[in-house]
Formats: sequence, C-alpha cells, structure tokens
Amino acid sequence: MLYLAFIIYLLNQKKKNSFCPFCDEKILNYQKYFEDGNVIGLCSYKPLLRGHSLIIPKRHVERLEDLTDSEMQNVFNLIKRTNIAVQKVLNNKSYILIQKNGKEVGQSVFHVHFHYIPRKENGSNFGFLTRFLTYPFKRKLNPNEMQDIKELLSQNI
Repeated sequence: MLYLAFIIYLLNQKKKNSFCPFCDEKILNYQKYFEDGNVIGLCSYKPLLRGHSLIIPKRHVERLEDLTDSEMQNVFNLIKRTNIAVQKVLNNKSYILIQKNGKEVGQSVFHVHFHYIPRKENGSNFGFLTRFLTYPFKRKLNPNEMQDIKELLSQNI
C-alpha cells in the first residue's frame, strides 16, 4: 500500500513539473500577437524593454536541436518579421536574441523559445544588464498594457 502511495506521489510530481506555459491556451491567448502554421509570437509578460517578445514553435519541443527544419525556418522568419514591426513602431534598430538549452544554462521553461529584446540606440549596456539581472523582480504588465503592445505588434507584423 505504501508503495502504491509513493507511485501516485511520483506521478503527481511529474504532472506538477511538466506544466508548460507555452502550451497553455489561457496564457497563449493573453500574450499572443501572432500565430501561423507552426509558430507563435508572444509579448513578454515581464518585458525587459518595450517590444520584448518570445518566439516559440507550436509543438512542445524542449531543445533547439529537436526542431524540424520547417519549424526552425518559421521561427526565424517570425523573428525577422517581429524585428521589422518593432523597428517600424518603436524605432528600435538593434536587438538581442536569447535562447537557452538546458537547466544548466538557466532554461526555466522547457519549451524552445527565443527572447527577442529590442535595444534603443542610446540605451546603455549597464542599464540593460541591470534590467536583465533584476528580471525576476520586474512587475508584470497589466491587462491594458499587454493589450496595447499586442495590438501594436499584431497590426504591424
């Protein structure tokens, strides 16, 4: 009986640890500015800078090397389209792409995703680094702020 309880406990732990926000329809609907074929564009709910976006494949894939060639091409096409939209509406010329593979390098959501983070021409590296290091403490966008940035990107992509 104790063995059965332990097995049930382990199965429940696996369920708790396997939650993926990028596979959750509620989260996707709240943050999504673009969807096509097998790729989705999301606005970051805690952006480092205005226009901070996440580009993800629809299919749940944990590591970059497990994407199909088609998924990879669609992801990079959306990164390009997102950049064009951000340049147009926010006047950002430069950007940073971040993609982590594995918990050892800090991957916290185990669904391949790219952070697209636009940079202003006059933005300081120190200011960006400070924002990056304090990211866990950043305020989440409220629903109105999220809707505003979603509309801005979706109308210009």
